Formats: sequence, C-alpha cells, structure tokens
Amino acid sequence: MLVQVAILILSIVALYFGAEFALEAAEKVGLYFGMSPLVIGLLLIGFGTSLPEFFVSQIACYKGEPGMALGNIIGSNIANLFLIMGISGLIAPLYILQKEIKRQMWLHLLLTSLLAVVIFYLGVSPLATVVLGLFFIGYLWDTFNEMRKTRSLKSSEGDEEKLEKLEASIFIKLLMGFVLLYFGGDFLVSSGSAIGVLLGVPNYVISAVFVAFGTSFPELVTALIACAKGKNTDLITGNIIGSNIFNVAFVLGSIGFYDIPVKQNFTFEIGILAASCFFLLGLVYIKKNFGRLSGLLFLSGYGGVVYHWVSA
Repeated sequence: MLVQVAILILSIVALYFGAEFALEAAEKVGLYFGMSPLVIGLLLIGFGTSLPEFFVSQIACYKGEPGMALGNIIGSNIANLFLIMGISGLIAPLYILQKEIKRQMWLHLLLTSLLAVVIFYLGVSPLATVVLGLFFIGYLWDTFNEMRKTRSLKSSEGDEEKLEKLEASIFIKLLMGFVLLYFGGDFLVSSGSAIGVLLGVPNYVISAVFVAFGTSFPELVTALIACAKGKNTDLITGNIIGSNIFNVAFVLGSIGFYDIPVKQNFTFEIGILAASCFFLLGLVYIKKNFGRLSGLLFLSGYGGVVYHWVSA
C-alpha cells in the first residue's frame, strides 16, 4: 500500500514538472507568434495542461480501465471549474466581461451539451469521435480566425509583444515535458488502480477525485503562478476554458475508437457542469466579474461534489 502511495505521489510530481516544462515552452512559442494572453491560455496552455488527461485516459483505456478514463476527464473538468477557478477568484478577480471571453463561455456551454449527448445517447464510440472531432476543428478554426483579427489590430496599434527568436532549448524543454507527462500518466493509472483495489473503492471514484486532481495540477499551478505574478487573468480564464474544451473535444474524442460502454450514471456530473456554465454566463450578462464571492461559491460546490462521490 505504501509503495503504491509513493508511486502515486511521484507520478503527480512528474506530471507537475512535465506540465511546467511544456507550459513554459508553449508560452514562449505563443509570444513568438504574437498571440494574446487569452489565446495562449486557450490553445497552447489549454492544450499543454490537457496532456496529462490525454495520456492518463489513453493508458487507462489501453489497460482495460475505461471507467478511470471517463472519471478522469469529467472529474478534471469539474476540478478545473470549481476548484481552480474558485481558488483563483479568491486570490484575484477574473475579468470575464470581454467579448472574446463571452464567446468562449458560449462555446464551453455548447461543448457541455455535446458531452451530455455523447454520455447519454451516443456512448464513447467512433460516432462520438466524429461529432467531437468536427466541433474541435470548428473551435480551432474560430479561435485562429479571432487570433488573426486581434493580431491585425495590435499590429496597427504598434503594441504587439513578441519573442525575437525560438531557441533549441525551448523545443528540448517541450520534449522533456511530454516525456514526463507520459510516464507520469502511466504510473498514475497503475498506482490509482492498485490503491482502488486495496481500499475497495471503485475506479471511477479514484479517478474522479484523486487522479483528476493530479491531472488538474498543471491548471492549478498555472493559475496560482499567474495570480502571484500579477499576470493578465485572461491567461487563467483561457487556460480553464481551453483545458476543458480540449479534455472533451480532443481527449474524450480520441478514446472513442475504443468503443467504451458508459456504465456509470453521469447525470449529477453533467448537471453540475451545466450549472457552472449558466452561472458564468449569468455573471457576464449582469456585468459582474468572477470575484471572491463567486470563488467561495465554486469552492464550496467542489467540496459538495467530492463528498457526493466519496459517500455514494
């Protein structure tokens, strides 16, 4: 038991440093191409912080643990919103009233609706891969289209921040990050499954609470660092929304080829995710940013969700 716990901790540490290396390199690549903080958060950091979920879910399905893959994806999305956004809101206000963020909120709601369709009707199947893949392509096209408009505006105003050149060390760090993420994900699945068996806890609970928290570490670290250094909070909001979109459209879509039967009842989880989407959109339309009160509400909600999972 102690050995498995030690492996679990070491795997989370590997995921942490892997994400740190990948994130730092990704941010420099973003600056080189003149991306805004929101787009860096949505695409590069959102993708980077979703890599643990991708590797963990792929390895779990390959090893015959599909329940862990689903619990990891859905649990991570809930942790991203309620835990990480909640903590961020307590530390620094998240400014969510910009037109670009409002657009992302609607896309996030649309994706949550697609997630419900997949879970309740399509199943995690090749057809779901096609549906989520089409959304993902459309999302990338829309984001790059908006990025081009923003870059044109910045260029005309003369305030575009760019990195002069991309050094080889940036790509080496990116590769090191991917390697740590892969092996961290592999050992996280193995130790998580072993601990679940030893404790008599279903794999879904282990994955939704502990594994999902571990794979959400990169998002948490990114948010805390951004708050501590006083960075543009668009980076935090973009990271959370982007990571959730990548988790469902990219990660869940990628495991559809395993044709996984959905045996768990996800009504509670889908309802929680939908409620958070409507809450955030409600804040936008009443012109309120995500501050301490909202952060406290989300953190309390996450505590309630974890209690529900553990006591079920």
